[in-house]
Amino acid sequence: MNEGTIAILIQWSLLCLVWMGSFDSQLREMGMERRRVLAVLCAFLICSFVSWTLFFAPIQVSLSGTLLPFFASAIFYARLPKAGRRLYVLGATGVAVMVFWLRWLFFSDPILLIWDERVIVPGISVAITLATSRLMAVRLFLLMLALPLADALYALYFWRASGACSLGTDYAQDLLWSGISLLGLISMLWTAIRRLFGRREAEPSHSDTGR
Repeated sequence: MNEGTIAILIQWSLLCLVWMGSFDSQLREMGMERRRVLAVLCAFLICSFVSWTLFFAPIQVSLSGTLLPFFASAIFYARLPKAGRRLYVLGATGVAVMVFWLRWLFFSDPILLIWDERVIVPGISVAITLATSRLMAVRLFLLMLALPLADALYALYFWRASGACSLGTDYAQDLLWSGISLLGLISMLWTAIRRLFGRREAEPSHSDTGR
């Protein structure tokens, strides 16, 4: 599968799921409207499909892979608890450094890749965000800031060796959206489990009141 295809498929899938209301509980938690989220997802999808890039010679910056994720992280930053915003920024920076180190390690020693890098890196990143906070806004902020920042560090580090510096490549977008889709899947499953057990706990209470 060509690089960037996974990102486009995930964006399209999330667009449909948000449109159907599958993430309404998460959006209410973050205080976001469905139509605005749909507009942001449409912007990502269009920019990813067209592959718009900006050139700041000799650096090439992808609109959908770098600028839009940073813009989205700024939106989530505004919804973070004011008391811990600086800590969350430091946490995102720490995750970015760790992701950069992992990618460098896999590049230096490919034998360590027991699975596809597009599974390992997003999986570890999501695991860290889940351990960091229970708030969905915090988790999305960490992913939207850390993964593009890690890609920028990776591209700048290999600038001299490759002779080119491209930020937000199709491969980097696959990593980012794989992480976002994994986080969304876990959130949906957790919400479904809570509702299921909530109903089971509510049924005995109703029967007891009837007695």
